[in-house]
Amino acid sequence: MAARRCARCGEEIPAERVEALPETRVCVRCSSEMGGSEFTTVAVPERTSKEGSLKKNYGGYTTRKIRKPITPREESKKE
Repeated sequence: MAARRCARCGEEIPAERVEALPETRVCVRCSSEMGGSEFTTVAVPERTSKEGSLKKNYGGYTTRKIRKPITPREESKKE
């Protein structure tokens, strides 16, 4: 597996993290600084009624992961 760099700080992401979370783009440190996850999970109701019907029947919910915006981390400037 090719090494992957963090989209936020540029450091190499450990192979164990990439194996556990294949869609990850940030390292553990940046993930914790971003709030613990680089994704927000939302529940979307599924409509089971016919198209065009005024009666709205919801059969269940589908979950979706939305990636949080990743902004480059600014290192503290040393003088």
